[in-house]
Amino acid sequence: MPGDQVQPDPRILLTQAELAALADAVHHSENVAESAERLLDELTLTRRLLDHCPAGIAVLDTELRYLYLNDALARLNGVPAAEHLGRRLRDVLPDLEASEQLLAKVLRTGVPQVITVGGQTPADTTGDNRWWLGAYHRLTGPSGEILGVAGVVMEVTDALRGREDLVRARNRMALLDEANRSTGATLDLGQACQALADLLVPRFADYAAVDVVDPEGTPQVPSDRYPLRLRRIALATTPELAEASSPLGLLGEFVVYRAGSPMAHVLADRRPLVLTDPADEAMRQFSLSYERKEHFRRMGAHSGIYLPLAVHEELVGAVIVFRAGDSAHLTDADAELLGDLTDRAATGIAHAVRYTREHETALEMQRAFLNTPTVTGPGVETLGRYLPAGAGAEVGGDWFDTLALPHGRTLLVVGDVMGHGIRAAAAMSEYRSVLRTLAVQSSTPDFILLQAERTALTLELDRVATCLLALLDPRRECATFSNAGHVPPLLVAPDGTRTLLSLPVAPPLGVGLGSFSATTIPVAPGSVLLLCTDGLIERRDRDIETGLTTLADLPIDPAAPLPTLLETVTTHLDPSTSEDDVAILLARTGPPPPHTDHLPWLPQGWLHGRNLTPPR
Repeated sequence: MPGDQVQPDPRILLTQAELAALADAVHHSENVAESAERLLDELTLTRRLLDHCPAGIAVLDTELRYLYLNDALARLNGVPAAEHLGRRLRDVLPDLEASEQLLAKVLRTGVPQVITVGGQTPADTTGDNRWWLGAYHRLTGPSGEILGVAGVVMEVTDALRGREDLVRARNRMALLDEANRSTGATLDLGQACQALADLLVPRFADYAAVDVVDPEGTPQVPSDRYPLRLRRIALATTPELAEASSPLGLLGEFVVYRAGSPMAHVLADRRPLVLTDPADEAMRQFSLSYERKEHFRRMGAHSGIYLPLAVHEELVGAVIVFRAGDSAHLTDADAELLGDLTDRAATGIAHAVRYTREHETALEMQRAFLNTPTVTGPGVETLGRYLPAGAGAEVGGDWFDTLALPHGRTLLVVGDVMGHGIRAAAAMSEYRSVLRTLAVQSSTPDFILLQAERTALTLELDRVATCLLALLDPRRECATFSNAGHVPPLLVAPDGTRTLLSLPVAPPLGVGLGSFSATTIPVAPGSVLLLCTDGLIERRDRDIETGLTTLADLPIDPAAPLPTLLETVTTHLDPSTSEDDVAILLARTGPPPPHTDHLPWLPQGWLHGRNLTPPR
């Protein structure tokens, strides 16, 4: 403002022209002492250093009016140097942050300050903020009087923006790493998808849903002809939307998108879709029914993004996010970042999907095979239980079986195929079928295992299996055992005496080294036999011998109902903590049955008129 201009005080600071004239006069005068001439030369050199310094330099008086500034500062400010002199800082540069208050503090306290100031000057043509690093100190005279403030200023905009870009890049990499780590840390599909949803809310959105393609309902991406069916696996919302968003979809339900819908095209093209108009039909397809669409509109949702979950050519599912209320609108830049994030997360979720489907398939195979009706001979009561491993562990090939044989005998079988997954479950079914077939043709457990070994080698089964056979004969009050690399059985006598049977152990079936032996021991009526697989007693944090000791010390009451005994076993050994699946078979012998040669698995009267001699 011209009215506020004050001419610089020559007693404080000479102008450049005045200094040049004084230097010229001194050099041509014969009466000036040599020391004064040298002092003036030094002053002139100092002034040249200030004038030509690439950093901006300024001197302000006690009213914070410009007394001096060099050309570098004039260029930074975008205002000629002459238009600074005599004017306040706020008059020359009104769009800077509160710099004048800082200079007043330096003037008042005498404490130097080094700070970064941001804002805009007339030199800025982009409209973006710039930043300057300034060092300020108070100027005093020979007698300590306060003369003003001096400052040195350098622009650091590029350095700060570069550092911000570096920080953003580092944060981006950390975020992508977090997405990869959190979704890849588990094979549980629900946990993997929920980890992604929790990563998105509230950091990037107010609502997030993660859907996985249903393989039965969607054999391929149905962009043109077929509907697209996904199952909602995970949800996350801000507290404000927790109740309001519930009508948009619930966990576990199917979400069906019509052929040619925006979501179908997103998954077909593998490209995110940004929705920024609440009235857009694609935006309103966050919810499908008319009532849900209206509810979505009333929630105040204003922008959203559809994102595909895919690994290479494998379609995994979709992610839906939206913002509502006062949250900033989602943009293409958000879609780019979220696309990278979901790409990272898709790998972990795809692993969980494959594992979950294989796990469920193997489990269904196990249950289907073990649900096959079993029959016991007279005088034998049995109860079996298959317990799959907990979340994050694969289903194995454990099984149990009972089979009624001629002469009132019952064969007990417990086995464990090495390995896990569908192949282990399939191998289990083959071993089980082989043993059932051989049992009705052979007389002793060791011969059954020998024949099973030969059959496994002939069929080239690629999995070995441990197996324990127990042939109960209540009429003779004995049991004959043969063990192929399996956990020993526990025998509980009617008086409660517990014995972990020490049996000869042969190699597992399928190894090709089988040399099986049979061991017969007395079994009094009312005795209980416990057969199990190693998942019941073996843990990562304890050796199998400790588990066997615990098994031998189980407080089993031989007179208790078998369901009660099974509960006692599972309570004390807690199979839920096992990383392997578990098969348990309990058997109790009763009073010796009357002598009979009928085959218990055949209908009554089937033998009438037939000349059959049961094997002995």
